Amino acid sequence: MKRLMLALVVVALGGLATAAMAGDYHVGTLLVCSDCHVMHGSQSHANKDGAIYVNPVGGPFPYLLRGETVNNACLACHDGRTDVPDVLCDSPNPPANGRSAGALNVDPANTHGLSNSGSYTAGDGHSLFSTTTPPGAVGTPPVSAEGLECSDCHRVHGSKYFRNMMGYPNTTPPSYIPAAWQNKQVTYEIGGTPTDTVWVYEALPHNYDNANVNYQEPDQTRSAYGEWCGTCHGNFHGAPTGPPITDAAGEIVRHPTAGYDMASSNITGWKNTSATHRLKVMDATGKWDGTATTMTPSCFTCHKSHGNANSFGLIYVLPNRSTGGPTADPTRLASMNDEGDGGGSRDMCRNCHGMGSFPAGNPTNIVP
Repeated sequence: MKRLMLALVVVALGGLATAAMAGDYHVGTLLVCSDCHVMHGSQSHANKDGAIYVNPVGGPFPYLLRGETVNNACLACHDGRTDVPDVLCDSPNPPANGRSAGALNVDPANTHGLSNSGSYTAGDGHSLFSTTTPPGAVGTPPVSAEGLECSDCHRVHGSKYFRNMMGYPNTTPPSYIPAAWQNKQVTYEIGGTPTDTVWVYEALPHNYDNANVNYQEPDQTRSAYGEWCGTCHGNFHGAPTGPPITDAAGEIVRHPTAGYDMASSNITGWKNTSATHRLKVMDATGKWDGTATTMTPSCFTCHKSHGNANSFGLIYVLPNRSTGGPTADPTRLASMNDEGDGGGSRDMCRNCHGMGSFPAGNPTNIVP
């Protein structure tokens, strides 16, 4: 594969930290210009990886990129390699430390030489090059006119937010950051305390396994992650305090992504007690194990951020009583890293909702 690093997922600068890391990759000494750009549009000497690029086919490309488009340049590293996260379709040689965001697909297929593999198709999550209006869009989402690009969601030169995601404080963003990302800040830290005032907690650096990432809830009335997703999917995020989550009568008409604890009367509780089987939730106490009454679902509870091979990137978890798992499958790294390997949407829903259980003895019974 060609050599390039894009901040689709984060690689820690090294060591543990008790404060948010500024960028993790594509920043500071780890922002290596030649990973992404060919200075004169061609190259006749080896780069730091030993590869020689001479007059790239079809080049030179805009911005002196090592690829025809932003997506091609990013996927030169982030597709099919094991030393960096593989973020496109099936991963027959998965990276050593996982890909907790799942994987993207391409729409239309074979666009700019990129194709879908395995069972990945458009609609199974975020589709590169797609010009389709995002589901639940309010207004004009900040997506490139050429279709969805990696750089629509991630700062390719790094940021101080989780996974180098877009974001900017409560001031006017510079021209190279769309104004829609103002106040969209998904803060994080590596190796800190799970009850600190950041929104995402990573236990270890250099690790993208789903089990390494947990979502905190420093403000129990909102979800910074949900608000970030709401930049494009505005109708699908919020707390049950009014539109778009509740109607005029106060009835919940869309699934809340904040402000609704799973101990509330309309939710029957946490059904999966095994960390390898359960979905992710936010928690103000940093427990995430069913012992807290402050656990709250958000976007990542049901969907993989990039997508997977299920419709809409939904996560089909293993049943609670399942003792097996995908660890024997080389295309999976943990039960929740990609599809989830469960039987379908029912297993996903029953993480929080107890209705519809089968009688004892049924093979799909997950009554605790």
